[in-house]
Amino acid sequence: MIRNLLIISFLCGMLAFVSCKSDFEVNDKWEESPSVFCILDKSQSMQYVKVNKSFLGNLPASEMASVSDSLFYDCDVQVKLHRKQGKTILKTWNFWAVDSIPKESGYFASDRNTIWVGRPELTDGFTYELEVNIDNGRIIAKGETQVVDGCSIVVPDARAPKIDLARYSNDYTIKYNPGQNANLQETNVYFNYLEIKNNGDTVKKSINIYSNQAYKTSVNAYTAVELAFGVASFYSSLAAQINNNDETVVKRLVDMPDCITFAVASYMQVTKPTSGIAQDRPIFTNVYIDESSKLNGGKAYGLVASRCTEFRSKAFGSETLDSISRGMYTKHLKFPPWTDNYYITHKPYNN
Repeated sequence: MIRNLLIISFLCGMLAFVSCKSDFEVNDKWEESPSVFCILDKSQSMQYVKVNKSFLGNLPASEMASVSDSLFYDCDVQVKLHRKQGKTILKTWNFWAVDSIPKESGYFASDRNTIWVGRPELTDGFTYELEVNIDNGRIIAKGETQVVDGCSIVVPDARAPKIDLARYSNDYTIKYNPGQNANLQETNVYFNYLEIKNNGDTVKKSINIYSNQAYKTSVNAYTAVELAFGVASFYSSLAAQINNNDETVVKRLVDMPDCITFAVASYMQVTKPTSGIAQDRPIFTNVYIDESSKLNGGKAYGLVASRCTEFRSKAFGSETLDSISRGMYTKHLKFPPWTDNYYITHKPYNN
């Protein structure tokens, strides 16, 4: 008994000693580590690169991130993209910095949003190396990727003038080709509409009514992948996301001719989805400090990857417009029937 009391007393004394000692460093030693992000998209004419610097201090990270000087280098930054075959550089494109692209509100500074933009020619079959030269070679960060190419939407057919989603018991099937060099596909479907306000304003709005991510590891690049969503779920999603209690809305209209938009994006997958209980995974980066840098040591973080995107918008037929106006899920949302003058004058088909 006395021995147990002595052990307990010793442990309590150690706990008191440790709990009283608070003069330790919260922050690790700061290392200059640039972060570089670039997702090349062959379906877009303009490509974008984000270059930031790491920051460290005794203030909250959210407070430091709100200051532009914490995020951006105040020295010369040069961004280039090389087309390579093996180790040979075949062609190089220079990117230029712009501050005109607005940024959404949040923790990170929005008063300055420097992004490097360029118009490289992306062709399948080559490797593309991004090179970021900071402060005249003091830091040179690099990363490589191949090009995702050939993703395409098969259904809805581009030649079809309209589609109908009127029968609650049916499913609507989407088909797409995933393309080359990608095994992660993301599919989204958006409903587009207009709100007519009591002050005469017209506001364009869009809501996501279907979303799917698919990991495909053994699918032919040009073999169509099929997905389906329930028509009833489409209407219930409208009812759930559109605010019926907004008294400033006089009327809503399905946006003609782009009533519904299908978006498919194929990505070069850089991490595999976890199938276990633990969801934590290590930080992934394929950006590194090149050996030609004047900086000794240090690390770079970020991602240089590729994707391919395709969008297809379709008009609704009169049957679907009528279901939105009078159906049990959406009849209270102030959508007029298909005979409304807006639909008559804007429909891209004859009946």
